[in-house]
Amino acid sequence: MATQALDVPQKDPEDLPEQLYRHSQRPEWGMALLAWERNGRRAYQFEDGKLRKIQEGYYDLLDPVDPQEGPITAVRTNLQAAIKALKGGAEHKVYKAVCTFEQQIALFTKLYPKGFEDPKWIDDKRGTTEGNSLKRHRVPSMAAAQEALDPVRAGSLIDEGQQGELTESILAVLADTNLVPLSHVKTLRRLDEEEASEYAEVVFALVHGEGSFDDRFNTYLDMLTRFLGGRPSWRIGTSLIALVHPHEHVAVRRSAFIRQAGSIAPTGVYTRKPKVASYRSFRRVALGAKSRLEGAGHEPADLLDVHDFIWTTLRKSALEHLKP
Repeated sequence: MATQALDVPQKDPEDLPEQLYRHSQRPEWGMALLAWERNGRRAYQFEDGKLRKIQEGYYDLLDPVDPQEGPITAVRTNLQAAIKALKGGAEHKVYKAVCTFEQQIALFTKLYPKGFEDPKWIDDKRGTTEGNSLKRHRVPSMAAAQEALDPVRAGSLIDEGQQGELTESILAVLADTNLVPLSHVKTLRRLDEEEASEYAEVVFALVHGEGSFDDRFNTYLDMLTRFLGGRPSWRIGTSLIALVHPHEHVAVRRSAFIRQAGSIAPTGVYTRKPKVASYRSFRRVALGAKSRLEGAGHEPADLLDVHDFIWTTLRKSALEHLKP
């Protein structure tokens, strides 16, 4: 069973613009929303944090964005917030870039000359399903997650009342990847029978359920909040969906993703703990990084490759090699 598409159109307030645009000659500015029009000029708020004024006669440089393209809802919400802050004088945080994306790629190719196809990248990050694997290897972790949560197998275990077995399979996956702190896994392994049953069913609904992703994700986060004794981290909140659906969903490492946001979507809202709206913004950052990587001739295998690219080039120990 496939997951519901992440971006479900939502009704916007009537006093806010809805159509998104992209500058045909400056796609690196990201998507834009009309902020105002007067005296033969239009002002557009762009994703890169800049409000740009376009003279009449050049309006056709702004191409309407296809409503089916990417995380439209997240982008529109963030840009609307930036415009409302601009009009009302309220503060809206805009994240500053720590470096250019080109500098990230330069560091990436210095470490891995052949990019994502480099044997060292494959050995460091991807691994294989054969032989020994390490917690940092994504391919065996994806295979284990997709096997544990295979819809037929997992659905049968739930139908047969074997939720505890399914929970243990899921936690074994999380224990064998560095995407999740081991302390969280140890806490979840102390669940009682009733809690383990709930955990299995909520995780299954998250990765294979029908209906609104927002509702399923919120239910999952609420459950983790109860079982972990506090709002979960981004890592435990997003790793499973990224391992099971690596082309659609992204594992969020907030510290590095916030730095990446500065060069891709600095107007986004990025909460400290996982929330649906903020996840959409972080996913937009990952998709933006993926698009730029592809434009530079580097084709990531999935969004886990993008996650590892962001972490490799923007973690604290990498910043000393980057110059703003």
